[in-house]
Amino acid sequence: MGEIFGDRNFRKLFFSNLFSGFGQGMTMIGISWYLVESTGSASLLGSTMLISSIMTLLVGPYSGTLIDRFSRKAILQIEQLGGFTVLGLLAVWGFWGPYQEWMLVLIFLASTFMFQIHEPTQAAFVQETFERKHYKAINSLLEMENQTALVLAGAFAGLLLGKFGLHVVLLLNALTYFIAFWMLSGINYVCTLEKQVKNSPRISWVEQFSQSWGYIRERRGFLTFGVSALMPFIAVMLVNLLNPLFVSQALGGDVKIYSLGEVTYSIGAVVAGLLITWMSRKFGSFSYMVVNYVLMALVLLLTVAIPKGWIFVLLSAFLGWCNVSTRLIRQTLYMELLPNRFMGRVMSFFRSVGTLMRLLLLALFTVMIDSTGAAAGYPVLACLLLIAALGIVVSMPILMRQVVADRLEN
Repeated sequence: MGEIFGDRNFRKLFFSNLFSGFGQGMTMIGISWYLVESTGSASLLGSTMLISSIMTLLVGPYSGTLIDRFSRKAILQIEQLGGFTVLGLLAVWGFWGPYQEWMLVLIFLASTFMFQIHEPTQAAFVQETFERKHYKAINSLLEMENQTALVLAGAFAGLLLGKFGLHVVLLLNALTYFIAFWMLSGINYVCTLEKQVKNSPRISWVEQFSQSWGYIRERRGFLTFGVSALMPFIAVMLVNLLNPLFVSQALGGDVKIYSLGEVTYSIGAVVAGLLITWMSRKFGSFSYMVVNYVLMALVLLLTVAIPKGWIFVLLSAFLGWCNVSTRLIRQTLYMELLPNRFMGRVMSFFRSVGTLMRLLLLALFTVMIDSTGAAAGYPVLACLLLIAALGIVVSMPILMRQVVADRLEN
């Protein structure tokens, strides 16, 4: 890791992401809490998540083709300028008058959209800019940076929201996006797709997306693995819906308990990023991934079985550990398997599938939890994680053999 952190371009990418991740983390924590507290129900937050999922599903295929046709650096910078503009304008409004519900929904949707664009673009950017031997180290460092940003976001959100209000938080977050844009501007980057784009300028996004589907279909086990590997991330997204209501009603806690859970989640994730290389080597990527699925399911069940504030905060750390461990294994495998020209489209394809799954679960949970309580959602997610673990057991050995074969050919 020391070698890659000595790279000037990587350091700028690292700190650019640190600032933008901090801003986005504070925004999502603040908005989620305000939506629940202002209504006393999960309905508005759940409906907002449903809308964001539909939006992501519709734009996902098209965004993937854009990532595979244009400068990845430029896309990241446009995303950061968009965050600065939206949050800055709404922060200014907060100094003059109270926020309406539609404003909070707009902020949530904008932040979600930027996140959906950011991850596949960044993966394609890393694959395009850095050597293959550094992928695992880069993914680990960027994940640790991301979770460090969320630790800071959780700590500051609990402090600033109660003391200064949402408008001050949004202003601070807007500034972090601008700093991220400025730092990314200093990266030396050459778009390697220009020649390919010039040679095929008339290929529609529909045709390009169908090419990525053909690539997935030709590789045995890839579709099963890709769908199963999404489940920890989907579970965490749905936990983000359940947690504010669970803390507020079942635990009788306030925003400090909620934000502290976000902090310990991120601490667990940072530790997972530090140890992922050693753990994968010691236990094997396959076994380690499956163990994390089972552990994550157990954590969700214990959250409901022992409804205590300190238990909730402690178990959040294990959720962070499990989610990041599985995501890093998945991300590194994608970078090793996928040609760069398909990276944006294939990742966007799986994100679209994941969005559809999340959309169905959000619809179920939004209707269910206002009558049953948030606690009922955690066992459902635990069962889905165990089913996904079986998918990993079936598909991952096939993919690992594919990785070995590709290395021998190269």
